[in-house]
Amino acid sequence: MEFLIIFILYIILFLISIKIKDNSIVDIFWWTWFVILAFYMYIFKTDFDLYKTIVLLIVSFWGIRLSYYILKRKLVIKKEDPRYAEWRSNWKYFYFRSFFQIYILQMLIMFVIAFPLYYIFSSKDLNIYFLIIGITISIIWLFIEIVSDYQVQNYLKNKHEENKVFTGGLFKYSRNPNYFWESMFWLWISVIWAGVNIFSFIWFFTITFLLLFVSWVPLKEKRQEKKDNWNEYKEKTSKFIPWFPKN
Repeated sequence: MEFLIIFILYIILFLISIKIKDNSIVDIFWWTWFVILAFYMYIFKTDFDLYKTIVLLIVSFWGIRLSYYILKRKLVIKKEDPRYAEWRSNWKYFYFRSFFQIYILQMLIMFVIAFPLYYIFSSKDLNIYFLIIGITISIIWLFIEIVSDYQVQNYLKNKHEENKVFTGGLFKYSRNPNYFWESMFWLWISVIWAGVNIFSFIWFFTITFLLLFVSWVPLKEKRQEKKDNWNEYKEKTSKFIPWFPKN
């Protein structure tokens, strides 16, 4: 049933994108689907204990915050993201291809990443110690992710040099600290589920692989290649895992 609900929501979103000629709206709702899925599983599959309620609240805060962050940026830019616009210009049979390659593919990836949530909410055998460790990890690393997003937003809002990459704060130690801590945020789900299934970390490695090699980090770094200080920054600063910059 939960698969059907998300599938219908993706179809509705696809139809809206046709109307407004903007496929990049899919990025706004990517995080929201996790929240909807978590609420569905919490209501229909869980026994409503305290720890699962905390898991629901953390997932909800995480998803709503990121959706709001992207929506706010979207309202400022008011046009289709360049990568989607490029696909719109270059793809033959655009609507057919975008439906499957953007919407259906993203939906399937979402279900792969969210798969551990199903077991967390439905399992009666979660280890209390793994739960406490996982929840603690998520709260700490979610806070650090918020800090990194705030630092870059503040720089973009107040910067005087338009064509430079932000290299301060947490970005001094990693070129992508927000994505690194996003990856670490998902580690908590693997830790919680580890008390039930030893293969739980597969999903942590999946989201990390997607972040680092498929979409977020490669696309962001490609956009920054034309910045004046990019080459120097790239040479000195770790790509993903925070570390002290090279002299």
